[in-house]
Amino acid sequence: MSSIIGITILGTIICLLDLANAHSNSSSCKDALPITSTKFQEPHDSLERANNTEVTTDFKSWNFRPAGHERHHRRLRVIHGVVNIFGWGVLLPIGVIIARYYKRLPMKCEEWYSLHVRSEVAGFILGTVGWGLGISIRNSAEEQSTMSTHGIFGTIIFTFTTIQVLHICLQPDEENVYRKYWVIYHNFFGYALIILTIVNIFQGIEKEEPSNRWKWSYAVLVGVMGLTALVLELLPCFSMIKNKLSVSGIE
Repeated sequence: MSSIIGITILGTIICLLDLANAHSNSSSCKDALPITSTKFQEPHDSLERANNTEVTTDFKSWNFRPAGHERHHRRLRVIHGVVNIFGWGVLLPIGVIIARYYKRLPMKCEEWYSLHVRSEVAGFILGTVGWGLGISIRNSAEEQSTMSTHGIFGTIIFTFTTIQVLHICLQPDEENVYRKYWVIYHNFFGYALIILTIVNIFQGIEKEEPSNRWKWSYAVLVGVMGLTALVLELLPCFSMIKNKLSVSGIE
């Protein structure tokens, strides 16, 4: 079980690093191109037109910020995306899959709770780092504006993932009368956060210029995790049908 999760995480890291390297290279090529704009104005007088040509420059179109700063800003955005995709977008769903399907037959694993907590805490830490980078990028932007929908969703995700992680330490005992309400709350917000996180990641990818490669790569990751969850959800049904057929054959 641990080896399968390790291979999945390693493959995800390699995929995300490859995307980050490709994005960084494309951004560097764009930064190498100078951006200038000139505007020619000619006097209406025919005599002055023959002798003089006035050249004026549109300084508003010039970018006085150094190219190195722009490259650094883009790298921070790439790191923000990679960390959040891997933390909130991969590790958190894997933790949910472990908690739902590996504590019962036919995929029962004695270490499911430990794996679930490790996956969720690791995803929370990485996602918090990515969220902090996103806040820093917004604050360092040249034009300060109200927080975007992507930023608002990110803050909501950070808030409720923090509460979910704290509830690991605050969960009631098995014999506690409020245990069932805690389980309902924990499960409901866990599934809601996964959906909101996936939506917000796709929304963040849309902000990047070469977004198609990132979008399809993360869509494949989501598809693999969704297909895995579907297969694990149907396994008990297949086992039940198989057992019924076996009993009918014996009779």
